[in-house]
Amino acid sequence: MNPHPPRSAPPAPLRLSLYAWAAGLFLGALEGALAIGVAGARGSALPLVGAVAAAMVLGTVSGRPLTRYLGRQRMGLLMGALAVLGAGVAAGLGGVGLIGAGLVGLAVGGVLVVAPLVCHELSLRGHKRLMPQAMALGPAGAGVVVLAAWWSPSRLLIAWVVVAVAALAYLVCALLLPESPVWLVRQGRDVEAFEALRRLHGTLEASVAIDWTRLDAEMMAEQQAMSTGELRVPEVRAAVLTGAVLIIAQEAPLGAAALVLAPLLATDLGLAPAAIAISAVTWIGLALLALALVTRVEQLRFLRVVLGTVVAVLGATFLVTGMTLGGVGGAWTIIVSLAILVASQSVLVLPACQGAIDPRIPPWLVEAQRRASATGGVLARAGVLLASLLIVSYLGTRALFWVVFTLSVLSVAVVLLRLPRELKV
Repeated sequence: MNPHPPRSAPPAPLRLSLYAWAAGLFLGALEGALAIGVAGARGSALPLVGAVAAAMVLGTVSGRPLTRYLGRQRMGLLMGALAVLGAGVAAGLGGVGLIGAGLVGLAVGGVLVVAPLVCHELSLRGHKRLMPQAMALGPAGAGVVVLAAWWSPSRLLIAWVVVAVAALAYLVCALLLPESPVWLVRQGRDVEAFEALRRLHGTLEASVAIDWTRLDAEMMAEQQAMSTGELRVPEVRAAVLTGAVLIIAQEAPLGAAALVLAPLLATDLGLAPAAIAISAVTWIGLALLALALVTRVEQLRFLRVVLGTVVAVLGATFLVTGMTLGGVGGAWTIIVSLAILVASQSVLVLPACQGAIDPRIPPWLVEAQRRASATGGVLARAGVLLASLLIVSYLGTRALFWVVFTLSVLSVAVVLLRLPRELKV
């Protein structure tokens, strides 16, 4: 499959776009709640972050078979309801309920599996990809949670209430969409598959799309696990290596940690609440910028990844510089550096890494590639958040800043060694 849609790629129906945007805002809202929780509890927030991280991994691993069995729509509804329930439980317990937070993390892991399938299988062939738009809006969800909760007497409670609202919005958007036509065809329900396409795109477009849907369904029926024999094929091995490098580019510079830890660091630096408000507004602005870019620039994916890792090194350099300067100037330099790290990830790297299948992956290994990318990405994100909080809790912020700088440099080195040969992909 060509990773670059044609320039005349049709826009997605509004309901489908709203679904993708709601998914992105929900995913980001959880990070905003974690940011509030970490700032309020510091070292004792480890159980909260650990519960959410473990649940996200479990949700991603179990999400693929559940999506095949239940269907895309029922899986989306289940994850939305689970998130609303979990956030409600966490809010009802004053924001400290690990069970509620774990349920939200489980739902997030499931959404990371089902949302790409919904966006792909309900869109027309050659559509403008929706998952880059979803991932671009993550910081906006986090920013809204922080702005709504920080000045409240019960910060964590309000944070989880906003997460519940975001989850409810996702649930409603999932309810407005029909079942995936690809899943319906695999169940032998071709008439319902055509009707689902017709409801979204019209009769003429559905008449053409149903043939592609049958082809996708046949391809899904032939999926196999990736074996060591497959990895002996140079093209497959190169594609797998490139996928691993893209995960490194997304997570190694600790952009997610920069967002989650920003309120805590601003408080430690004596800049709260001004720096927290500015950071949250900046995240929202970055998300809108990222959304504008991904809807207009659909090519040069790997070039954007390279640029994003370079920008991360710039942010990490300012981070270390701010630590060295000290004082108010150094403190504000650190806050700006954290925003640059978030920008490198949310504006450039994350959206560029979504929604494409490497053309070197054989059709019967597409599912294996998607599963590996989703699982690897969630494992990396969970590891990044836990490791960053552990470093801050036991070694201090100075150690974290040097870790960010080191990992950013190593990340850009790995990317520059690998991706230039891929720029034409």
